[in-house]
Amino acid sequence: MPAEELTMSHSTASPVQDAMPTTRGMNFYLEDANLAFVCSSVMDAVTLERARPHLAALGAVAGDELEALAAQADRHGPVLRPFDERGRRVDEVLFHPAYHEMERLAFGRFGLAAMSHRDGILGWPGRVPHVVKYALSYLFSQSEFGLLCPVNMTDSTARMLRRHGSAELQARYLPRLTTTDPAELWQGTQWMTEKTGGSDAGAATTVARRDADGTWRLWGDKWFCSNANCDMALTLARPEGAPAGTRGLAMFLVPKVLPDGTKNAWIINRLKDKLGSRSMATGEVTYQGAVGYLVGELGRGFKQMMEMVNGSRLSNAMRAAGIMRRCVLESLVHARGRAAFGGALAALPLLRASLLEMLLDAEAAASVVLNGAALFDGADAGRAEDARLLRVWTPIAKGWITARARWVASEAMNVRAGNGYTEEWPNARLLRDSYLGAIWEGTTNIVALDVQRAILKDGALAPLAGFITRRLETVGEPAAKPGADLVRTALAEIAERTLAWPGLPKPERELDARPVADALYHGLAASLLLAEGQRLREHSGDCRKLLAALLYVRRWLRPPTSLAPVFPPEALGWLDALADWSPVPAEALSVV
Repeated sequence: MPAEELTMSHSTASPVQDAMPTTRGMNFYLEDANLAFVCSSVMDAVTLERARPHLAALGAVAGDELEALAAQADRHGPVLRPFDERGRRVDEVLFHPAYHEMERLAFGRFGLAAMSHRDGILGWPGRVPHVVKYALSYLFSQSEFGLLCPVNMTDSTARMLRRHGSAELQARYLPRLTTTDPAELWQGTQWMTEKTGGSDAGAATTVARRDADGTWRLWGDKWFCSNANCDMALTLARPEGAPAGTRGLAMFLVPKVLPDGTKNAWIINRLKDKLGSRSMATGEVTYQGAVGYLVGELGRGFKQMMEMVNGSRLSNAMRAAGIMRRCVLESLVHARGRAAFGGALAALPLLRASLLEMLLDAEAAASVVLNGAALFDGADAGRAEDARLLRVWTPIAKGWITARARWVASEAMNVRAGNGYTEEWPNARLLRDSYLGAIWEGTTNIVALDVQRAILKDGALAPLAGFITRRLETVGEPAAKPGADLVRTALAEIAERTLAWPGLPKPERELDARPVADALYHGLAASLLLAEGQRLREHSGDCRKLLAALLYVRRWLRPPTSLAPVFPPEALGWLDALADWSPVPAEALSVV
């Protein structure tokens, strides 16, 4: 990899020169040498060369224009206009102009919702790979989290129609879902949650009744409806006479406006007053005999929806990883640019330990997400092993990354202290947004149980263990082999524990789900970091990434005693080199 790809455009190690330093105006891609390196690991040379200018362009937008728009849209959230001036029901959602500008960037200029479905987006010969889309979205999410929900949901709606929709539905809706012209765009969404159940989808009470002419009409309430201003929603309903539970659910596409131009029979009761993602409209919807078009087969609606949810979970993890990276950048810029006690704030040992832990968590998350996106490409290309891996990879990634993003965002606010607590700086918005990721598409416990289900029912541990083992086998640096051995030991302990699951009572087995899912995440993340470190070592002799990997292993797979520091004092001396991607000699590995 060229040296310039691993050099930050603005050194965050600059001398103290501003009492209140800011990241405003930075290019978030050029500042992120780790992203550049991981992209070089998961993309072939041709793809990487095509992607770089677009990553740099979005990085510049994210660090300046998008940040300003996101702050405005967050302060001035959407407003529901249920009736027009003549008292007619319109259910119109009104947005601040900043939100519409962000839509033009996401859907229009960068084509984030269209690039998996149309050839030629961003001048690409064919369709843009998922891994490139995720890298671009990772940059976008560092300034705006909320809008990426409608982007992902519109993308997912198009994917569901392509895979399960009739030719008629595809012809009618796909061109509008996948356009980059904001004037022609129709946005999609997916609504599952009801008053009776969020994660318990089988408790759904929305009913689908079929008229004599074959038209399906839906009756019922949806309680948590993201992208409430959508043009169409994929929703679950139970056809009359269908069995209880998830097996009786069917998937329907419910448009806001019918083909004849009349408003469909559903209303928005109100918009949610939310902690985060305030720019995006989330509401409560009632179907009052709304026309719905069957998507796929009767009785397979839940399975089809979970197919969509699994992809959305990876997108959710990506957005959380983006928040983590932004929090690291904010913290480094602040700590290195602010004076305290006669020197830079970043010289204080306790703060250096916090910065190091945040940096390691963010780098691990980026690797897990982008390698997962590469599996998405492989699965779509028909590689069965990639599809099997993706089945367990996504809930593992979603569970840990979205939960850890809350800690990283909170720690970043702590680094900035009083200013971080105010709404004038980005920390408050980042912290509020970080809480949603662990709730969307299944809470942390729900996705942990899904990991357990994937292991028990789908045999998912074997392909994942194989993937991790193959990465560890690439580690040839003698000083890094003990770290690789710790990952192997953890993997063996997990395998032994999961073998006992079939014989355990359900309550005891379920109590295992979260610690095992978390341990699998750390084993996976560590194996990726170690393999990346070996690659960098062989390419340039630099042990920077190996040092990060070993410190990550120490933090999560060899935890210290309660009274010992997380990292040894000698390791904190390498924080600046790790943050700036300065060369690290092999001797530095001994500090771990």
